[in-house]
Amino acid sequence: MKVTLAQRIRNARLMNALSARQVAALAGVSPSTVTRVESGKMNPTYDVVLKLLEAVGLDERFDPVSDPLAVAAARWVLGVGEEPPDVDYWINRWILTGTLKLDQTGDVTIPDLQTFAFRAGRGAPLAWRPDLVLLRQDRAWGDVSEGLQSTGLGWAATGDRAANRLVPSATEAYPFFYVEDVKRAIDALGLVYKAPMEWGEPITLMPFDGFSEAGRWQDDDGAWYAAPWQVVLDCYGGTDRMPEQADELFFSMTASSDDEEATSA
Repeated sequence: MKVTLAQRIRNARLMNALSARQVAALAGVSPSTVTRVESGKMNPTYDVVLKLLEAVGLDERFDPVSDPLAVAAARWVLGVGEEPPDVDYWINRWILTGTLKLDQTGDVTIPDLQTFAFRAGRGAPLAWRPDLVLLRQDRAWGDVSEGLQSTGLGWAATGDRAANRLVPSATEAYPFFYVEDVKRAIDALGLVYKAPMEWGEPITLMPFDGFSEAGRWQDDDGAWYAAPWQVVLDCYGGTDRMPEQADELFFSMTASSDDEEATSA
């Protein structure tokens, strides 16, 4: 069955947990325009279509837009990373949706931390990151980890494996790794590119972006992992069980912070 423009916009809006009013604010149109387009009662102009697609996180081909700077901007707002370029773009989007607010002094505040983390993660869907490479999953996660250790390259696991390393909660089906040099890692490990439509989940390698490597840490076995907040945000933009794992890790991290505040008080 052919999926219409209206269905694509509505599906993406719901996937990103946006209301029609929030999409309208992002697109600069009225809420009634959004609801009429989604119901098929209005044929929007091309300009309005582009605004609506951007608002719900789709490009002109209806593919998800994945901007790693959304995660970098969120980490900066949280005070755990350096300020990325174009941070105002994401802050303005989050203000328009009520995800962030400005207090009386003009400082940014976060009304609901989990909602903020979710929206930031949805701004950079993990499976659509720029320059990622899909490889045949012909070996276990640990074998890939050991191979990456032997290359001398900088790397860090993220996604479900990294979430489970911090808070065990589910199986690990999607091996995602940040790598300093993707091509060198592929050649050194003898990994095989995954053919289009080939069955099975891939091993995914993607380059560090200048921000995702900040705060990575190494366990006693020598494996490297992305910083906890990076993992939370990546998982909120992930597939399958990853958003649930993000919830588990988020609650674990924030509960620990609450406990520390209570102890210090």
